[in-house]
Amino acid sequence: MRRRELTHSEREILSKVTKINDETAIKEFIKSRRLKNVRETTIKYYEDAFHVLKRDLQILKINKQLVDLTEKDVEEIILLWQQKLKVTTINSKLRGIRPFYSFLEEKKWIKKNPTANVKLLRDRKKIRETLEDDEIKKIADYFKKQNTFPGFRDLVILQLLLDTGIRINECLNIKLQDIDGKRLVITESKNLQQRMVYLSKGMQDKLEVYIKVRGKLNHDYLFVNQDNGRLSKNTFQERLRIASRACGVKKQVSPHVCRRTYAKKAILKGMDPFSLAVLLGHSTLEVTKRYVQIWGADLEKQASKKEDFSEFF
Repeated sequence: MRRRELTHSEREILSKVTKINDETAIKEFIKSRRLKNVRETTIKYYEDAFHVLKRDLQILKINKQLVDLTEKDVEEIILLWQQKLKVTTINSKLRGIRPFYSFLEEKKWIKKNPTANVKLLRDRKKIRETLEDDEIKKIADYFKKQNTFPGFRDLVILQLLLDTGIRINECLNIKLQDIDGKRLVITESKNLQQRMVYLSKGMQDKLEVYIKVRGKLNHDYLFVNQDNGRLSKNTFQERLRIASRACGVKKQVSPHVCRRTYAKKAILKGMDPFSLAVLLGHSTLEVTKRYVQIWGADLEKQASKKEDFSEFF
């Protein structure tokens, strides 16, 4: 007669039947993200996180599949990362693997989520670099002196990033029909929501000249390479780095530094955080706070503008 409860051997059989391997787990997770319509860059971000995790498991001689990891294994990985990576990099990797294990737990493909109690590492808030006016002028002059189409194109992109604060991916996805006088429609945003940004008169004039120089092509992407194909993010980022080094700017200049520079200048000009959040495409004000922080000496300048109530005391 069969016992009411499963025997140990029967439970073993069931566990083997329902056990999932890494290949299937990752495939199903990626499929679930695509069904949520996440960007392909985010998919690549997850895949890179899995690759790093597997590589570092080998370094630690932890001979397990990702689906078999325990909380202790994840802690060992974090300790290894702390020896060679910045806190922001570690947190980025954790953000890549935690949704994976939450997904597996939700599907009941693992008994326990090894990252359930793993928190992001605390990081000291650092003053984030922005560009000063003289540094912007040096880089702009460098592009001007090249007297080439790529140099002029890079000059226009640099001005546009500083003029609007848009992300580099958003910038390189702009099409001719997205420009309407002083208004620019951002169609390919990070949060998949279209928004409007506004161009200064100088920026409008520069874009008008650039479009004439660009000429008519068989596609509508605004920024193109030497072969008239769509300009890639890596190409512009590398050219911006080369330009900043060539003209003696010591900072790590990137499109995101331009975005922070826009935010800083906007706040110092008196823009309110709510408007800035909308223009930058932030979904919450919490994100905007990182951009509206007033750096260093600027804080002292702003503090000096407050009302002095000494006469009342």
